[in-house]
Amino acid sequence: MKTPFVIYQGTFDPLTGGHLNIIKKALDLFGQVRVLLLVNPDKQPLFSVQERKGMIAAATADLPGVSIDSDSGLLVDYMRRHGVSVCVRGVRNAEDCAYELHNHALSRQLYPDIETLLLPCDPQWHEVSSSAVKAACAEGHLPSEWVPPVVLAALKKKFYL
Repeated sequence: MKTPFVIYQGTFDPLTGGHLNIIKKALDLFGQVRVLLLVNPDKQPLFSVQERKGMIAAATADLPGVSIDSDSGLLVDYMRRHGVSVCVRGVRNAEDCAYELHNHALSRQLYPDIETLLLPCDPQWHEVSSSAVKAACAEGHLPSEWVPPVVLAALKKKFYL
């Protein structure tokens, strides 16, 4: 199945340099990337959907071929509705790979046309996650090298740093 763009989905709470690294790699491979912010009812996000979409838009403004959307359903349902068969997932380590392979197997049962491409992030992002960013901020540290400037500004406001 031909796909109009590739999906890169996540909660992006907040967007990190590692996320941007994967977006750029996916753009190089596919030319069109839709960053899909999925609402996870099991998570209590620091930033609202609109705040996260705004930060993603600002951080990718200089990257033609990036579009942004959000959804509250399953990734496979979104992909089916939009005629997309390929999603990319960034991986930092073996644990990420195992988790993503498990999710791919489940997704494939619901949407047999889905293909998940695992893209390893560059080494400087191996330890960076949205959770690590929030934990550092909660302890009074501002990890400026881990996030784009627009996210850094938003973190300063949220954590009064």
